[in-house]
Amino acid sequence: MDFITQVSLIVGLAVVSYWVFTKLRLPAPLIMGPMVSIGLIQILGAGLPELPMSIINCFQIIIGLSVGAKINHKNLRDIRSIWRSSLVIAIYTMASTAVMTFLIRNFTTDFATALFSAAPGGITEMTVLALSYDSEIAIVSTFQFVRLIVIVSVIPIIAKIVKGKQISLQEESSQVSAKKQEYSLRRILVYAIGITGGIILLTVGFPGGGVVGAMLATGLTNILLREQYVFPRNVMRFALLGVGVTIGLEFSPIMLQKIQEMILPIIGFSVIVVLGNLFVGWFIRHMTNWDTITCLLGSAPGGLSQMLVLGEEMEADTLKISIMQLVRVLTIILSIPVIAALLA
Repeated sequence: MDFITQVSLIVGLAVVSYWVFTKLRLPAPLIMGPMVSIGLIQILGAGLPELPMSIINCFQIIIGLSVGAKINHKNLRDIRSIWRSSLVIAIYTMASTAVMTFLIRNFTTDFATALFSAAPGGITEMTVLALSYDSEIAIVSTFQFVRLIVIVSVIPIIAKIVKGKQISLQEESSQVSAKKQEYSLRRILVYAIGITGGIILLTVGFPGGGVVGAMLATGLTNILLREQYVFPRNVMRFALLGVGVTIGLEFSPIMLQKIQEMILPIIGFSVIVVLGNLFVGWFIRHMTNWDTITCLLGSAPGGLSQMLVLGEEMEADTLKISIMQLVRVLTIILSIPVIAALLA
């Protein structure tokens, strides 16, 4: 297929599958629809190329701008109160990584492969680190991929079953107090600063730099300028569809073959991931009285961008989710290379 045909197929599948998932009232249709439809044809051998990193970075920055829009001078106290749940996430991240490394070690040839497979740091980050230690990249990427797919597929369903989907009071109040969505000079300035923050952290290679940089820059600017507003919903929908497409394009026949070869450990791995997520999510909910889906997505060992996408779709508190996910990512990125150097 030529480039135009490939782009048309990707866009068409994304839009149609989103419409189908919406009509069927399935959870998170903006991300699940494209992921399932495009992933299926990739497994069947379509061979569609992955999106350019520049486009993926644009999706990250949009998500960061959306989360940053929820940060303002009125909710600083709420942000400071998240430290307890963040500590729980850090402890859970290290403990679960240790347990999963021990279990996966029985099915791999070396410790480093098991460690990078078990650490919930993201496909790209863990694969790059694994390359530095001559680990089995196929195994590392497979376990990281399976974790992401399990979390993205299962957690929204569980959240819907337990009826944890609800709009946070903070988001409602911010929507009431936001006067308008016009693009004034001040608003354009906020977005420009947010985009610049995302680009800077992407340039220096910070994990999830597009999301984190745009979120922090936008949030700090909102606080300084005392801005309150609602991020444009249609722009966010575009980014959500884009993330779903990005995940779907990562499917491949080789990935499916690797999953078939390691089906038993992968099934056990998936069950432990979901049960661990449910336990920690329940614990954080009990400790904080936050809504269920915020707790589940905040504690989920998936990708930072993907969890924020699900949180946005299911109307959870994406600000809390972003902070807990950032703590998890930083815990992994800062500790795993040191552990690998000492023990691998």
